[in-house]
Amino acid sequence: MKHLLIVNGLEAPLLRQFGCDCARCADSAPQANTSVSLISLNGRGETAHHILFDIGMAVTDNLFRSPYLAGTRARLDWLVLTHWHPDHVNDLNRLLVSYHLNRIRRQEEPTPVPLWCRSGTADWLQREHAYEWDTYLQPYCSGENQPPGTVLPPLPINLPGVTITPVTVSHYGADRCAQDKQSTCYSCAAYVVETAVAKTVLLWDIDNQNEWLVNPQTEAEETAVRQLSNADYLFIDATFWSVKNKPTTHPGFGNVQRYARVLTPSQTLLVHLSGHPDGRDNEGWGWTNGRWQTEAQKIWIAKNLPGQVTVPSIGDEFVVG
Repeated sequence: MKHLLIVNGLEAPLLRQFGCDCARCADSAPQANTSVSLISLNGRGETAHHILFDIGMAVTDNLFRSPYLAGTRARLDWLVLTHWHPDHVNDLNRLLVSYHLNRIRRQEEPTPVPLWCRSGTADWLQREHAYEWDTYLQPYCSGENQPPGTVLPPLPINLPGVTITPVTVSHYGADRCAQDKQSTCYSCAAYVVETAVAKTVLLWDIDNQNEWLVNPQTEAEETAVRQLSNADYLFIDATFWSVKNKPTTHPGFGNVQRYARVLTPSQTLLVHLSGHPDGRDNEGWGWTNGRWQTEAQKIWIAKNLPGQVTVPSIGDEFVVG
């Protein structure tokens, strides 16, 4: 079986901003929130398995366009969520309802879609997406509240030759309990996708306080860093261009450089990009994804950082098995 990782989207929450005149908002290139699919093809080139990571705004449109999922090739074997924020679950209803109805039309059994997420995210989904949760999903929750820098048991995906291991991360805008918003419930996970030939790390959404990535203090954190290290592909959150000297809900490119130097991936792929958080008239303001790549590569070469850095495009394919 052949395994492909396909980019469904790589943008920060708001995509284009209504009323903004920056170069990013004027760019006609398609945009969608950050998401990838792991597509497995059988010996006849047919789509035999599909694991979807995050389902934010406009992701469903790109699944419709995928040559591996268009029309009757559509399938959804697992939905895996990094966390509960709207830009990672906004298209949940549209995807699940349309998939359910079309299976009925084809006289196929409309079984619930298996979902894996952390327990904190499960609490929010039951609160904000109760209809989808009760009607279309078969949840598998982590059942814990371990702090950032903890490796959790692999997902029960039952896909031969593929292992997906969650690693806890902090993203303080999402680490709130659904019932008591003043309490901390760690809700976010990164994922390590491993096959016999490739290792891929999906390291989004995170805040800029995940210092255990560069300075682990416990055996658990050291284990987590080893799990995330030496990947063929590291997809990583890079919402800000400038360095922020205060806690922020996302890392900047300066954080990414520090993480990459420790984790030593062969290829670093910047996702969760935006052209707005750095502020008008500052570097990063209005940058398109092409500009992000150009500026990031200059710094990568100048600082002799490991491997290469790129900004992927929607539809890009990576052979991972």
